Amino acid sequence: MQFKYENGVISSEGFMKNGKPDGYWKAYYPDGGLKSEGFRKDFKLDSTWKFFREDSTLERIIHYKNDLKNGLEQNFNAKGLLAEEFSNVNGIKNGKAKYFYETGELKFIVNFVNNKEEGKATEYDVDGRIITEVVYKSGFIYAEERINRYDYEGKRTGVWKDLYSGGGIQEEGNWTKGLRNGVFKFFDKKGELIKLEKYEDGLLVVDEAATAILDIRQEYDINGKVKSSGAYRQGKKQGNFTEYDSNGNVVSGALYDNDVKIGEGRIDSLGRRIGPWKLFYIDGKMRAEGEYVMGKKEGPWTYYHANGKTEQKGVYKDDLPTGQWKWFFVDGTLHRDEYYKRGKEDGHVVEYDSLGNVINEGDYSLGAKSGQWKLTVNDHTEEGEYADGERNGIWTWYHKTGNKSFQGEYQVGIPIGKHKYWYENGQLQMTGAYDAGEMQGRWDYYEPTGVLILQIEYDNGIVTKINGQKIRLPENKEEN
Repeated sequence: MQFKYENGVISSEGFMKNGKPDGYWKAYYPDGGLKSEGFRKDFKLDSTWKFFREDSTLERIIHYKNDLKNGLEQNFNAKGLLAEEFSNVNGIKNGKAKYFYETGELKFIVNFVNNKEEGKATEYDVDGRIITEVVYKSGFIYAEERINRYDYEGKRTGVWKDLYSGGGIQEEGNWTKGLRNGVFKFFDKKGELIKLEKYEDGLLVVDEAATAILDIRQEYDINGKVKSSGAYRQGKKQGNFTEYDSNGNVVSGALYDNDVKIGEGRIDSLGRRIGPWKLFYIDGKMRAEGEYVMGKKEGPWTYYHANGKTEQKGVYKDDLPTGQWKWFFVDGTLHRDEYYKRGKEDGHVVEYDSLGNVINEGDYSLGAKSGQWKLTVNDHTEEGEYADGERNGIWTWYHKTGNKSFQGEYQVGIPIGKHKYWYENGQLQMTGAYDAGEMQGRWDYYEPTGVLILQIEYDNGIVTKINGQKIRLPENKEEN
């Protein structure tokens, strides 16, 4: 059976059974190019179907059963390379999903449960490095760690995890400008910690307290049952300690740092903090209080200054701050009022000085400054707009007198166009233009009295003339 467009070109063709499409079918574009092909059963899509773009390149392959997506689904980019693939069960994403760079390298792996991301996900760079580890819960990110990154100079920065060929962690630690900084952990192929090393700017530092591997100890009652367990470093309590009853049930817990108790509450059988907890300063004064659910902060939490007054308070969800949070000065006056979403600042923020004056005000969008902002630092005030955390549009700065001290334009953080600076008395101090972030053309400099004292001409940020006189650039005597 064939069906046709008005121009006579076949639109679709295949077999019919009892008046319904059944068996192999093809659909075409008006110019005759193949649009899709696959099997139908009692009119419904069944088995493997292929879909093509108008230029005849393969766009996707989908497995169907009873007209619903069941099995593997693959989408391809315009180059014919796999862009993404995932599994469906009765039209709903379930199972592992993979996403790829345009050049074909693996970019992201995540698991779906009932159409929502769930569990651990991994992001890769084009060279195969793991660069982000994410944990999802019901489609929402509640933990994210950026690792194995390079800075703008191509040097290691932040946390790096070097792996064995089999996939286990071999070495883990923090890098700054390509140099090791902090305590590094080294593991054997079984995942056991074998040593700790401390570094400062790439140099190995002998610090026995920081690099001593913890000694796990257990205490027993007269019947030989464990009544407490915890870790020691050089004979002093360090980390979580758990107390048990005679039946082996957890009854209480505590957190120690160098033999000083800095927290108390319950710990479950997996070593996770649960229920109400209190955290302390080293001198025993209250530092914070709130609840844990399976080791994660959940619900209202309050933090205190050493004098007992509230320092900050707000709500956690899955260990991430959410909703409204307030910060206070030592005397109890409001310092900062802000909002969070999934652990990132999101919404209107107002910051006050100790006298109650507004010094900073604006909005965040998922951790990045956005929209109109006004900021004050000491006697300096500036206002303008942000876009994705970068200055964008016209920005104006002011002296404490209220007179302008600067005005200029930015495009995604890069200065462009005319920029002007003024003295406190309102007299122009200097003026000139930027092109794509580089000083360009003539810049004029004035004394507070208004007298022009200097003119400098720039070419892409390089000085070419001073007061009309050309600048002779030093010759490079080395041959390339």
